[in-house]
Amino acid sequence: MFYLQKESEFSDDCKDIAFAVGSPDFFAARFENEDKINVLIMCIAYKDIESNYIEKDNKIVVRMKIDEKELDHYKSIIKRESIVKLSVRCEKEPGYELSEFILSDIIDTDYKDEDLKKILDEYLEPIYYNDEVLGDFSYNRMIGTFDKELEWINNKKILFSFDDSDDDDKNKACVFLRKLFSNKEDWDKKIRDYSSKKIIKEGNYITEKSGGNSIKEETFIKEFMGKIYFVSVMVHEKDNYVNYILGNRAIFNVDIIVEGDLNGNLFNAFISSF
Repeated sequence: MFYLQKESEFSDDCKDIAFAVGSPDFFAARFENEDKINVLIMCIAYKDIESNYIEKDNKIVVRMKIDEKELDHYKSIIKRESIVKLSVRCEKEPGYELSEFILSDIIDTDYKDEDLKKILDEYLEPIYYNDEVLGDFSYNRMIGTFDKELEWINNKKILFSFDDSDDDDKNKACVFLRKLFSNKEDWDKKIRDYSSKKIIKEGNYITEKSGGNSIKEETFIKEFMGKIYFVSVMVHEKDNYVNYILGNRAIFNVDIIVEGDLNGNLFNAFISSF
């Protein structure tokens, strides 16, 4: 978590600085009563062209304020995991843990710098977390998770992920995933059954409230359970939260999200169009 400075706390003058852009996608948010969106480009290092000073220890953010329709354009020219040269406004008083810049102009989106290339190459080296039962999970820098495709029931492979945290928490996530695999047929049925019951109950409640005819729950559950299957399981071990995603894109253009905890409890299910 970090807090951004006000624009008045940046110099009016611009400097040419080279940035090594990291893996996370652009972060975009619209503040209340503002037409434009605020976009953050997360970087792993920068080099002051004039002084050759290199910073790679702080969090580094390049900010810009743009029309929402311009976002895809900027993503196409400032690519993740690349080195770019930008004209930026700098902080009047540099932060201790966060270095912020405001974008003024894009100078070169394929900038060559050996120092930054070395830092970027090291950053992009594969990172793994090994679980003695489940094997190696590879680090996904874009969203900060450790991921692995594993075989579920009916020879289907699904994605299992957990957050990047300390070793104790990562082990906690893997212990939970091992429990899933030790009895995967029962888990599969339990979660599909729960989601089907939850969705039809809420659907019938909304339908009846608006004067429509409800659907027979038993018939729906039997039909629905036979058409959905696991897509992924995401464990947020620090928050004691598990996110199960089910679906069947060949039939439904939606996902079923089921929420639970690391004790195996389920407490919500809903349909998502994303």
